[in-house]
Amino acid sequence: MTRLRFKIIGLALLLPLLFSLGCDRSSTPPAPLPVEQLPAAFEKAFAKAQPETKELANQVAVAVQAKDYSKAFYGLQNLLSHAVLTKPQSSVVSSALLTVNSLLEAAQAEGNQKAAETIKTYRSTK
Repeated sequence: MTRLRFKIIGLALLLPLLFSLGCDRSSTPPAPLPVEQLPAAFEKAFAKAQPETKELANQVAVAVQAKDYSKAFYGLQNLLSHAVLTKPQSSVVSSALLTVNSLLEAAQAEGNQKAAETIKTYRSTK
């Protein structure tokens, strides 16, 4: 009986310790990438990527430069779901997604119907 009690107490003390070790509080969410830096960041991050992945990344950079934020948004979504990304690539894509999302919202506020439709479609499928 005492043995079982010691096991239960030991387990009760060990579980919170294990859970606290599993949580990494040092990682922070990515910061939005300034729109001017986006093409260069994509070129650097995807320089050694597979040709198909590199082409997708290039299409996103071109869309941002052309201020076609809807196309850039869908391109980023495609990159996230389609390609196997390295950690630096994933970080750049996540930061770019935050940037493009804020640009889409700003375009929607200015009356851009394409941006409004993109946001509406994204929210309805989320």
